Amino acid sequence: MYFTAYEALEPRDLKILESILTETRHERRIASGNPSLEALAKDLVNLWHAGFRSQEELKAMLKPLDDLNQGHVSEA
Repeated sequence: MYFTAYEALEPRDLKILESILTETRHERRIASGNPSLEALAKDLVNLWHAGFRSQEELKAMLKPLDDLNQGHVSEA
């Protein structure tokens, strides 16, 4: 997923993203060196660039991305 963004992440934004990443890592029991953790971090930054700024929005948007990344998208 790629987004073009011209707005820089501020320290407070990074703190929010880090908090979500840490919480999600613990919930999913992802080891700190696991490549899926880096992919999750990239997804969070891309979602932020797409305009999702609250913790609730970002967490909610990770679930559909997980399904896409794992090939669990149901076809309607």
